[in-house]
Amino acid sequence: MTKKRHHRRRNVNATQKATHNKDAASSEEDTDRLTKLPNDLLLNILERVDTLDAIRACILSRQMMKLRTMLSQFFLSCSSIPGHHFNVSEFVRTNGVVAHVTDNILSTRSPEITISRLKIRFLLVQPDCYTIGKSVAHAMATQKVGAAEFQIVTDKTHLMCSPADLLDHAKQLNDFFGACRDAFAGLRRLWLCNMRFGGELDIPNILSTCKLLESLRLTHCDSGMNSVLQLEHAQLTELELNYLKFPI
Repeated sequence: MTKKRHHRRRNVNATQKATHNKDAASSEEDTDRLTKLPNDLLLNILERVDTLDAIRACILSRQMMKLRTMLSQFFLSCSSIPGHHFNVSEFVRTNGVVAHVTDNILSTRSPEITISRLKIRFLLVQPDCYTIGKSVAHAMATQKVGAAEFQIVTDKTHLMCSPADLLDHAKQLNDFFGACRDAFAGLRRLWLCNMRFGGELDIPNILSTCKLLESLRLTHCDSGMNSVLQLEHAQLTELELNYLKFPI
């Protein structure tokens, strides 16, 4: 009886090993097929997905690793978290990854390849937002950057924000804006949310610096009771206002 059980166990182990080897071989074959595609086709595929996912795909082979520095379109987001259930700590962790990847890619890519589109969604928290802002500013100064966009979100949703939180978010934005003016100067699109500006000059000051800005989106923003939002910009063609508390 013992010998039969031992024999059966060996058969099961052999079957499992064969299945594992077959799956591994199939995976390697799929990877090999992918890496044999021309670089221009691979780049076209990689630029259609989130940049963090594209970088994960580039780890598949040495050939694809070099493609991450050849990308011309970037979409980096602090919302790029695998799965459907996440919390604030995971957002903050992913935001740190976004900051690191932004700095790494923009500083190592070939300056001869134009960045046709650069969209970054990030949390307004230090030091990550400063890393992103300074990296983008340096890229704008040393490389050709087309349509650049910042989507600046906060670590608290609007329902969780107190009036003090809204004021604090606006102060953080002003500090970030002051430290990274060159990055804002090259933006084409900007999205701000969950902020209460301390004075009517906050938005005009930003617009006066963002001379290339074509699109502005404000969500859950205001300047306090009985405030008026005044916008004047030569290039602005798209204005989206969501859940505002002041007249236009």
